Amino acid sequence: MTRFLVGCYTDGDGGEGVGLTVASHDPASGRWTVEQPAVAGVVASPTYLVAGPEGLALAVSEVPDGVVFAVSVAGVVGADVVSTGSTGGEFPCHLAVDPSGRWVVSANYGSGSLSVHALTADGIGARTALVEHTGSGPNVDRQAGPHVHMIHFLSETLLLAVDLGVDAIFAHRLDGATGALTEVQRSAVPAGFGPRHVVSLPGDRLAVAGELAGEIALARVDLSTGAVTVLDRHPGSAAGEQYGPSAILAMADGRFVLLANRGPDTVSSWRVDGDRLAAVDEIPTGGANPRDMTLVGDLLYVANQDDHTITVIEVDLATGDLRRRDEVLSLPSPTRLLPL
Repeated sequence: MTRFLVGCYTDGDGGEGVGLTVASHDPASGRWTVEQPAVAGVVASPTYLVAGPEGLALAVSEVPDGVVFAVSVAGVVGADVVSTGSTGGEFPCHLAVDPSGRWVVSANYGSGSLSVHALTADGIGARTALVEHTGSGPNVDRQAGPHVHMIHFLSETLLLAVDLGVDAIFAHRLDGATGALTEVQRSAVPAGFGPRHVVSLPGDRLAVAGELAGEIALARVDLSTGAVTVLDRHPGSAAGEQYGPSAILAMADGRFVLLANRGPDTVSSWRVDGDRLAAVDEIPTGGANPRDMTLVGDLLYVANQDDHTITVIEVDLATGDLRRRDEVLSLPSPTRLLPL
């Protein structure tokens, strides 16, 4: 049995969700169970979730006055907000915990900034840093200013901030003693690419989802400085319809990468061949607007935001081939599945 804490967009924020839900899936039978329905009014639009200190999950509330918060994953999960903190920015959409487990960094999409909070036994502690990016991109509708979309740690002290708004991947140095944050590198990606998410591969490789260009890229990253160099690019989907990739994942051995494609509403798989990517397979998710996905073993769980479903895709870990299973859970406006 695989248990998940599921985030969503709530009413008033472009969604129909209520809050955090606990659901479980039995891979043997294919049966879904909602163990704990969402409790209304606890927090607005908890769209991204990560594991926190023992017994806690951390999430962002994607609202104009951004909030990062901790909830208990014991008892009535999601009903008890243990601690909160202001992200200092607008519409935070992602967060990540540093490898030491002492700090959490939030990405403020709306204001193009990132913030650091200390982590305590009770979850969210004091905010120790707030750094704003500058710049713009060629897409006047989406790139009028910076939009930090993801935080990705390369080590305990070096992190990447993926900025869709300025076509750049920034590297920041985190002071492990104070929580201070210093920008150390700004790597440009092709104009109009609109980087959204990245995933590390073995060695010095990085796969990047380009939301605005509708592409996937393979890059080299300098693990000491955070400098990123794009090596190869491809359309994320062979379906011809372009809207924008969202989530990107790698299999455990790093030989294959999985990309969620909004618009065609598919998942595509890619083989990593040195400095190149090769398309392997692509299938419909069975839903609309796949915002995020989570890989547990050989099962890929996809949060389809617009048709309010979570679907399951079986992944052949040896070949990268994909097969959709007819195992659907209906939940309003799902955005993220965190395994518990």
